[in-house]
Amino acid sequence: MSGLIGSIIGFALVGFGFIVMRNPAKLVLFAPGEEGYYQRLVLDRSSRVGLRGLGMGMSLFGSVILTAVLSAFPRLQLLKVVSDGLLTLMTLLFLGAWGFGVLCSVVQLFRGRFEGWSDWMRRRRLGIELGPIAVYPPVTPAMQREANAFTVGFFVIVAISVVAALSRH
Repeated sequence: MSGLIGSIIGFALVGFGFIVMRNPAKLVLFAPGEEGYYQRLVLDRSSRVGLRGLGMGMSLFGSVILTAVLSAFPRLQLLKVVSDGLLTLMTLLFLGAWGFGVLCSVVQLFRGRFEGWSDWMRRRRLGIELGPIAVYPPVTPAMQREANAFTVGFFVIVAISVVAALSRH
């Protein structure tokens, strides 16, 4: 029973993370009524890239859970090695993103443009009050190319980590 629940959770995280990586505006499903705020986030390239990274992380975390749960089956013991490889990849990506975030924060602090939580709350409230923007097309060609690049990059790093984990085994 716990294997079924773990598989469902892992599969849901993989799927929703992949959807968010492809289209970060789908995060509005968690916050109905905040379409304007999320639309403004998606229209800003730096925020959009961060949200795509969040989607990649969610999908990778779901993959770790899914492969770990499936490795409990006797015929799928090799998935334990794959799960460990994906967990190592997720750790490296987290440390890299954390270090990059600290570096960006220090640079912003020295430039005098450091924005704290109060600025974020003000922008969020303003985005909600203003509502959605009439933008056509909602997904520009640049956004589509970015989504394709993230998808290819995601599959490449996952494939590299899986091959490395299997070759080490």
